[in-house]
Amino acid sequence: MADPELKSKVEELITANPVLLFMKGTPEAPSCGFSMRVVQVLDQVDVEYGAIDVLPALQPLREVTAEISDWQTFPQLYVNGELIGGADIVEEMFESGELAEALGVEQSQASTAAPTAEGLPAQSPPLQIE
Repeated sequence: MADPELKSKVEELITANPVLLFMKGTPEAPSCGFSMRVVQVLDQVDVEYGAIDVLPALQPLREVTAEISDWQTFPQLYVNGELIGGADIVEEMFESGELAEALGVEQSQASTAAPTAEGLPAQSPPLQIE
């Protein structure tokens, strides 16, 4: 069973941030390729988002997200409190235009070509779970 205090904090962050990415590392320095792919997509659609580095509390956060959304792997992208998914789902939605629609941005702002640039600047500083 997940730590109730941590679960409450995670639920609060999901609710408080219209776009929230749980990732390994930070947007400026992703610690895994999957997290980097999601950061690149979010930067390409030019949307502000919060980011949480899961590495300092990986196992407790896996337990919490399993209870919240039945998803244990990272990255995880939440939009308006709903889990969108991980890297593959985010990229598929980006290419089809569904991600821009879910984020409330114009499709013309979000090219459907998969992002290729590495190390794009992040839109938001990482959030901390305390």
